[in-house]
Amino acid sequence: MNILYFDCFSGVSGDMLLGALAALGADLSLVEKELNQILPQPVGLKVKRVVVQGIASSDVTVENTSSAVFAGLDEVKNILESSHLSDDEKAAAHEVFTRLAASEARVHGIPIEAVHFHELGAIDTLVDVIGFLLALRQLNINIMYCSPLPMPRGLVKMAHGQYPLPAPATLELVKGIPCYGVDADIELVTPTGAAIVGTLCQGFGTFPSMTIGEVGYGAGKSTRSDVPNLLRAVLGTAAQSQLKEEVIAVIETSIDDMSPEYFSYLFERFYEMDGALDLSVQNIIMKKNRPGFQVTCLVRPDNIHSFADLLLTETSTLGVRYRLESRLVQPRHTEEVVTPWGKAVIKVWKTGDGSVRVAPEYESCRALARRAGIPLQQVVNQIMGSYCR
Repeated sequence: MNILYFDCFSGVSGDMLLGALAALGADLSLVEKELNQILPQPVGLKVKRVVVQGIASSDVTVENTSSAVFAGLDEVKNILESSHLSDDEKAAAHEVFTRLAASEARVHGIPIEAVHFHELGAIDTLVDVIGFLLALRQLNINIMYCSPLPMPRGLVKMAHGQYPLPAPATLELVKGIPCYGVDADIELVTPTGAAIVGTLCQGFGTFPSMTIGEVGYGAGKSTRSDVPNLLRAVLGTAAQSQLKEEVIAVIETSIDDMSPEYFSYLFERFYEMDGALDLSVQNIIMKKNRPGFQVTCLVRPDNIHSFADLLLTETSTLGVRYRLESRLVQPRHTEEVVTPWGKAVIKVWKTGDGSVRVAPEYESCRALARRAGIPLQQVVNQIMGSYCR
């Protein structure tokens, strides 16, 4: 399986994404030919090798003599539907443009149908989005991941005047994506770049587990004195494994001034919430040799703030720590088995050697044992015996 990881240490934009894929080996002359079969105006893609602060990279410029701006999302959708793109590529492109339009609609307080704006309508944006998908097809990518995104500060001149950085539309587009602040006063993450990675990348976090094959750099148009304005793309292959890699958030806090009995209610509230994965409490020794508790929550990255609020509300802590981590999980599914006392649910999965393993679901076994008035272990033994037969 081919894995592509975008290291956005200096941001991400449409032209940087195209440049990074060109540096990895995508033939943009073929992309240009396909684009001219799709788009209503002729375009060109100029690729040149540049060295940015000592790093060789690919710079991509869209050559377009037309100043046409499309009416809105419907016109862009018609262009996509009449193209020779695959159904998956059409769906991906449509989702990117819908996210762009929705972000502008929220910023300006208008319906999405009324959006008429340069970021959606400019031919360059069509080239960036569709060209990215065409280049991606050449590289035969199976899954993409991305690093957290850097957020600058200051002001930038846009179509409507001076806007704060990050641009309002960009902030709308990076909702749910891990970001961090940097001391830079230029636009690092463009709406197009944010929409593409936000739509097409399966996760945001640290470097995924893979065997590295190729590394390419796409050059941005701005100049930075502190950090090279580049996007790094790393192409590799996953080890032959059935394990699924995913990014989770770890939220922790240490408490030494709360009654332990309150943890029972915390556990109840935690598992009622969307995005809850696991909660644990460990005994620790804290400052001044006080016994305390370390609370660790594993949650989906989109839900970090909700669970931070839970800890700040239901415990005595005044702050929490959080980080993103990668984990490998065994794919599994559930099945029902029939017992003398009713149906029970079991988890089923395959190990690396192909053998099948099962585990009864505790709550299912507990309900049967309570209903029948028999030991829990008797229910478990019956379930395991029934499945094995």
